[in-house]
Amino acid sequence: MEKIIITFETGEKREYPKGVKLFEIIEDIKKDYKYEIISAKFKNQIIGYDDAIMKSGNLELFDITTSQGNKIYERGLIYLFETCTLRVLGKDTKIKIRHPIDKGIYCEIDKKITEKEVEKIKQLMQDKVKQGLPFEQLETSRIEAIEYFRKLQREDKVKTLSYTTSNFVKLYKFDGVYNYIIGDLPDNASLLKYFELTLLEGKGIVLRFPFTHTNGKIIKYTYHEKYVNSLEEYAKWGELLNINNIGELNEAIIDRGGDEIINLSEILQDYKLLSIAEEISLNKDNIKVVLLSGPSSSGKTTTAKKLALYLKTLGLTPHHLSLDDYFHERDKTPLDDNGKPDYEGIKAIDTKLFNNQIEKLLKGVSVVTPTYDFISGKKNFNRPLKLEENDILIVEGLHALNEDISKQIPKINKYKIYISPLIYLNIDDDNRISLTDIRLLRRMIRDYRTRGHSPSKTLASWQDVRRGEEKYVFPYQDEANVIFNTFLVYELSVVKTFVEPLLYSVPPEDPEYHTAIRLLEILKLVLPIPSSDVPKLSILREFIGGGYFE
Repeated sequence: MEKIIITFETGEKREYPKGVKLFEIIEDIKKDYKYEIISAKFKNQIIGYDDAIMKSGNLELFDITTSQGNKIYERGLIYLFETCTLRVLGKDTKIKIRHPIDKGIYCEIDKKITEKEVEKIKQLMQDKVKQGLPFEQLETSRIEAIEYFRKLQREDKVKTLSYTTSNFVKLYKFDGVYNYIIGDLPDNASLLKYFELTLLEGKGIVLRFPFTHTNGKIIKYTYHEKYVNSLEEYAKWGELLNINNIGELNEAIIDRGGDEIINLSEILQDYKLLSIAEEISLNKDNIKVVLLSGPSSSGKTTTAKKLALYLKTLGLTPHHLSLDDYFHERDKTPLDDNGKPDYEGIKAIDTKLFNNQIEKLLKGVSVVTPTYDFISGKKNFNRPLKLEENDILIVEGLHALNEDISKQIPKINKYKIYISPLIYLNIDDDNRISLTDIRLLRRMIRDYRTRGHSPSKTLASWQDVRRGEEKYVFPYQDEANVIFNTFLVYELSVVKTFVEPLLYSVPPEDPEYHTAIRLLEILKLVLPIPSSDVPKLSILREFIGGGYFE
């Protein structure tokens, strides 16, 4: 029998019969893996459990702790959850997959639910997992799919599919239920062993499972009231605009024009920022330092500068400080566990200098603040500053919400703002758009425009960026006085024209090719809007260029 050589990502090589199927290889090596293999790539192409491998080549295996495997796990688990929830609560139940909440997905349900019903749903899910029911894939015409979902009164699906340019679409079937899911699914339900359900009274259920950065564990659920309330507040913006999914966005563009959608979105966002400025102004006798932070590509710089303009109109004189200017000299930068300079950790910041200078400024003493030279790796002290009666500091940085960065400053003198694009737009009720994908698309455009980075480079570095956020940003969001949403409901329509050519440039042999294709699958559903209508003061300008603050 002819043999082939399979090379694993560890460098290990194993011999198998030609035509060996993926599930046979997984069965052979599973003892070497802590978690079940969710998905695999052979020669950089996604393959299924029953696919036969006919040639020697490289095989990558993905479990729940990898980005690729985790996304597939999430999609399969949501499908399983929805199927079982409809069985328990009735087919007339309306479920909307909303937002990630504390390493879980918030699923909004239009019925009052009891703990007993939640337990029934969980038990049914576990039964389906034990049965190992398959996720079957089939292809049908777009028209047939639209008619099928129209009969089910799933207008969210009908609207989304009405704008896709493909003549044929991929549907999945699980336990007799058909669905349109964007992205790959697991082979079968037996792979979905790890999950918990948490009831949110009067709201729905949080579907919890191990995320990429939780080492395969389901973390204890913590109710973040401020964050949940912010998500609900911004979801109401979608209802105000009557734009809750991509199909409704496309309809609004056709019926009302892109310029009206842009203006309405910008006005809603500016109103929120003005409200924040007014709250600060009303407490100007106490609030002297505004600390602003959020994950990468949230629009921190533009938000800080726009906030400064609003504060000026209210009679205050803002001064901007960046925590990046307080980096230790490069030769004093602490090392990480691998012996490399750790520029992400709080110890990379000269917190003693920062606190001492802020203390003096609050006492009316003049100081000379630094500007960090990233080429030489040294601070240059060249910016004299003194706070007068109506002056206020706006401090922006990765660690700004961490109390350790400003522990010598009295709490009464501080106001903390957490910013992030909290997307309230779904593809449809079953397919959510990831908050991190919005930031990734923004970053890709800015990296290419301002740094000349290829899309592949941005995609490849994204997981390192995410690890830093999980460690240094997200744990401190509850410290914020307010959460500010920088997502704009129209932005995918504008971003599409900038980022599609970049994503198409990622070649099939590139390790990031499948991420590029996944993002393109979302963007192809969105009608474009020209960027010329985007205001110069828009947060989106920080990424696409042409803004007032450049």
